[in-house]
Amino acid sequence: MKITFYFVRHGETLFNRKGRIQGVSDSPLSELGLQQAAQAHDALADVHFDRVFLSPSERVADTAEIILKDRKCEWEIVDDLHEFDFGRYEGTRFTSHPDELRRCFDSRDFSSVDGETRGKMEIRVRETMRSIASQCDDGDRVLIVSHGMFEMFLMEKLLDVDLDVFRKDREGENRNIIPNCGIMVFTFEDGQYRLVTLPVEPDLFRIPAEKKTVRFYYVRHGETLFNQWNRMQGWCDSPLTKNGICQANTAADALRNVYFARAYASPSLRAYRTAEIICAPHRITPVREKLLKEVNFGDFEGVVRDSWVEEINRRHKTETWDDIGGESAEDVETRIRTFLKRAVSEAKDGDNVLMVSHGTYYLNILEKIFKIDREEYFVSRIKAGKQGMPNGGIFTFEYKDGHFRMIELMCPPEEYEEH
Repeated sequence: MKITFYFVRHGETLFNRKGRIQGVSDSPLSELGLQQAAQAHDALADVHFDRVFLSPSERVADTAEIILKDRKCEWEIVDDLHEFDFGRYEGTRFTSHPDELRRCFDSRDFSSVDGETRGKMEIRVRETMRSIASQCDDGDRVLIVSHGMFEMFLMEKLLDVDLDVFRKDREGENRNIIPNCGIMVFTFEDGQYRLVTLPVEPDLFRIPAEKKTVRFYYVRHGETLFNQWNRMQGWCDSPLTKNGICQANTAADALRNVYFARAYASPSLRAYRTAEIICAPHRITPVREKLLKEVNFGDFEGVVRDSWVEEINRRHKTETWDDIGGESAEDVETRIRTFLKRAVSEAKDGDNVLMVSHGTYYLNILEKIFKIDREEYFVSRIKAGKQGMPNGGIFTFEYKDGHFRMIELMCPPEEYEEH
């Protein structure tokens, strides 16, 4: 079992700025602290978090709220993620008792002023991390937002970092050893912790390359009323026909032995209903995803194709619809790449992902991701006696270590065989 942790220290606070000791006491984030949290938000924007754990301090919650802005994330407060207890020195200035403070910090023992001891802190860090790891599943990406001293004990006791050497290196670079909103990455695998990246300022953080393989199963919706009548159907919608429902059930049967970790569907009812039929045997609910909507054909929505064959074919070649209230080729490509980037981020190594979408969207994936010319594609399919984008058709491709690879072009669901 492997868990990847992203550990973030809270943003700068009033006490940090004023040079006051802050452990179990608290103070609000400063303006700089808010900016640092926003930088951490941007730095971690492409990381999907399966679990989030926070210290009970308000400065931590405020930092996490900014980092997780626009995400549907629930977090758990863990009391033992709190900062070191500095006893009677809480809230005092670092310059108030320089000799005594130096002695306490050097030994990391504040029991002489009713604070925490080094031994108790070591036990707390070990037990807290053990408890958090026990609640996680294989492949989880976990965000922890906590404090500087907690992080230093974690680095020294679990990650085998020589803090004296690390401190000298940072001092030589004129950098904080544990910067506010600094991001550290480490893993827990087979009972062992391993450091991936040392704490680094959020504006300097780069997401470590993650080796993973994700297989995508792309299904076009079943036949609809507008398909039957040969009407253009992009952002407009029409219900599945009886044949369309049958095609969706055939696709569900073809994919019955595939375990889907996640399922996404265009919110258009024709696609979402198809996805529900496919997902029913797997007992998962497809996520409505607007990025998977069909191309917007603007004023051509609902038009019978036979009346405008040449004009429609001309526009399809360049995917130019924005001059009549629809989308441009660039708009569609941006949607595709944005979705795939996020889907890969959310997936774990080895996951199978279901996508239920549309025909022209599929053709754009072939063109933009796999560099397959549309006209050549249709010519080759006709020569092979196959349909280009059958309703209920299944198309498979794979993401592996930063690259997409096509597995099989779309085929009718009754012809699909798992590879």
